[in-house]
Amino acid sequence: MVTRPSVAYRVALLMWGALALVVLALAAVAATEYDEVATALETMLARGSSGATDTDIADTAKVTLLGSAATAVLLLVVAGIGLSLSAARKSYAIIVLLVAGLGTIGASILFWSFMSDAASVAGGALRWGPLVCAGLAVIATVAASTIRRR
Repeated sequence: MVTRPSVAYRVALLMWGALALVVLALAAVAATEYDEVATALETMLARGSSGATDTDIADTAKVTLLGSAATAVLLLVVAGIGLSLSAARKSYAIIVLLVAGLGTIGASILFWSFMSDAASVAGGALRWGPLVCAGLAVIATVAASTIRRR
């Protein structure tokens, strides 16, 4: 007899799927509007760095954007592994999903703060997108914490 996944598992899976779509949308915005996003990030970095050269600031902006993208990919992979473990009813899946969820919440808030000066790009997508990611990660993490393992 095949058992259906629990409601909590389906909610967590749906939230991580939606979160992945929002991350892809944010990546598309950052790629298509790269010059404007990089300039806004450089402006924010220049305010807080006395004595840094323009090249240093530009390099820091590039590394920040690449690091944000790499972090997003890594956290989505960890969440996928956690969901796979949960589907296999492994007891340690909750730990993996909690790490992915809490990491995603933190990374989303951090990216939101980085993009504060680029908030007007693409109709405000960089203003609300990271907050949507954080909200979806909260729901996914709460749902994952209620998945029953037998």
